[in-house]
Amino acid sequence: MAKAGSVRAGKSARTEIERPIRHRRYQYLFLIVCEDGQTEPYYFGKFEQDIPPETMYLRPVGAGLDPQGVVERACTERDQLAEEFNRTVDETWVVFDKDDADLSPGKKARFHAALKLAADNKFQLAFSNEVFELWLLLHLADVSHDEAIPRATIYAQLEQEVRKHDAFSTFQYIHGKKDIVDAVMQVGSEQDAIYRAKVLALAHIGKELLNTNPSTQVYKLVETIRNWIAFFGYIPKQST
Repeated sequence: MAKAGSVRAGKSARTEIERPIRHRRYQYLFLIVCEDGQTEPYYFGKFEQDIPPETMYLRPVGAGLDPQGVVERACTERDQLAEEFNRTVDETWVVFDKDDADLSPGKKARFHAALKLAADNKFQLAFSNEVFELWLLLHLADVSHDEAIPRATIYAQLEQEVRKHDAFSTFQYIHGKKDIVDAVMQVGSEQDAIYRAKVLALAHIGKELLNTNPSTQVYKLVETIRNWIAFFGYIPKQST
């Protein structure tokens, strides 16, 4: 059973949960465009089941592109969503990692171009250094900020932590497979992940984003979604 505060396991938003879209009735349009084409949109899609019907419309999109490509895709997706609903998209987030952005001048230039384009379009950023899977690992374990962590180490630690739980004692982590999300959501704690991510963020204050390994800003996006869910779930008492 998942710990309190964890995302409930279930079917994802756009692909597996069929909920009729009545465009005029949604009060808030929330767009998330992710670098990864599978794991990340699947993770964010799980929040849809917690949103009160016809309040906030959440659309997670997997781009499968580098950071600049993600932000460019977000511009397109925002415009398409606005046209579909015939109104302005209220909030757009871009989710991408450092990956290899610091390995060549060209990639570094595209990374900084992505940051500028996101700022110019008033997109919110959920950046992870080095990979999104750090956010999943933080559901399960503390991570020290003292040394940079290679992505391969994060993947290995993620598998090890999941295997500590009886239901997943033989679990094998395969990068790109969505079952890691289901496992983490069952045995991990979202609130612990938020706390641990904030601790890492404090340790990297003042640093350039490419130098903040390990860190993840995904907690900001998750807290924002949770706050909107709480807002729309509040039903004021009727006056007598």
